[in-house]
Amino acid sequence: MNQQWTTNLAEDIRQKAHDAAEDYGRSQHQAEIITAKGAPFFHAFANALESNVNEVRHHLQGDVTSSDTLFQTVSRTELKLTRAGFPWFDAHITYQDPNIVLDYAKGPGCGGDPSLDRKTSNFTFQAAGTDALFLEESFNENPKRFDTPEDLARHITELLFRI
Repeated sequence: MNQQWTTNLAEDIRQKAHDAAEDYGRSQHQAEIITAKGAPFFHAFANALESNVNEVRHHLQGDVTSSDTLFQTVSRTELKLTRAGFPWFDAHITYQDPNIVLDYAKGPGCGGDPSLDRKTSNFTFQAAGTDALFLEESFNENPKRFDTPEDLARHITELLFRI
């Protein structure tokens, strides 16, 4: 009972929906990659960031600009960094698939109010055609790209410590 009109309809669907179906399949594959690799990326980022903070702290040890700096792993998806001064900062970093969010306040002196002038930076995971994972700044006309956890850790270390 093959009617020509159903054959024509099916062919029309194949032609007109093919690109959309391929795009959908590609986006689903990328979402799976981001979900599978996002948490390990964040964990490696946290280790690199803690190492950076400890290294800066070591280099400033004994200097007048040395200050209490605390790196806390609040949970598998949340970090907290605080520094008393020169510069002072209060930063919270959270991993929320598919984003890493940095919420922070900072100032050049000491003892600032962390509830004032908070800034937020969002970084969104992307999957390249080779299934490689990277992050890009969100909501930025010319977003920076971070290919490794160490790249992002360096960026955030410089952002927090640079006066």
